[in-house]
Amino acid sequence: MQRTIYDFLYRKYGFNLQGGNTAFRRRFIAGMKTYWGLKLLVVGIYFFLFLRFVGEDKFIPGDTYWFVLSVAAALVLISLSYLNVFGAWYAIALSSHRKWLDSLLIISGLLLCIRFPVYTFGEAMPNVGELRETLILPGILMLMLGLYRKIHYRSSGVVPLSAMASLLITAGILLKYPVHSITQSIYLSFILLINAGFVADLLLFHYWHRKSKAGER
Repeated sequence: MQRTIYDFLYRKYGFNLQGGNTAFRRRFIAGMKTYWGLKLLVVGIYFFLFLRFVGEDKFIPGDTYWFVLSVAAALVLISLSYLNVFGAWYAIALSSHRKWLDSLLIISGLLLCIRFPVYTFGEAMPNVGELRETLILPGILMLMLGLYRKIHYRSSGVVPLSAMASLLITAGILLKYPVHSITQSIYLSFILLINAGFVADLLLFHYWHRKSKAGER
């Protein structure tokens, strides 16, 4: 049973929760705390640079500060889980009775990304194209979050599969949007930042497994 976020991370990185090397587990926990601190630093620098030099999202200007505050709240909750604050891990932990949320995220994201035909009557013609471009950004984010949560329910191969999915999503975004549009969108640039984090997880995955095998010799 994953009682703490460290149990979750231990399984995510492919280690057995039952038994194992106690000294290695302690090093693993200390290393993951440092790694999370680095992630917080990177996200903080990213938000500072975006707000300082871009100012607001090109596609959805009104969502910029709402988005930053929402991400900040989520990061605070995860940080409390790393500090083993009571109730924090339970609020974000994956569980069987929350799988409907993952499906809801994926379905909602797909609906926002699909270009349904639009029929209008009369001469008044709203800017449907602009509305679609606005909705597709949160749609991509919702679809991606739902997909990653689904992957994390697996009992093995979580980190490699997440890295593979992140590369595919990143490639799709780079094919659809020019770089200058990505840098001016807080949604798109943050999605790429998340995906870069999953690639970094893969490097860390190989590092921990090398350390584990070295400790067994």
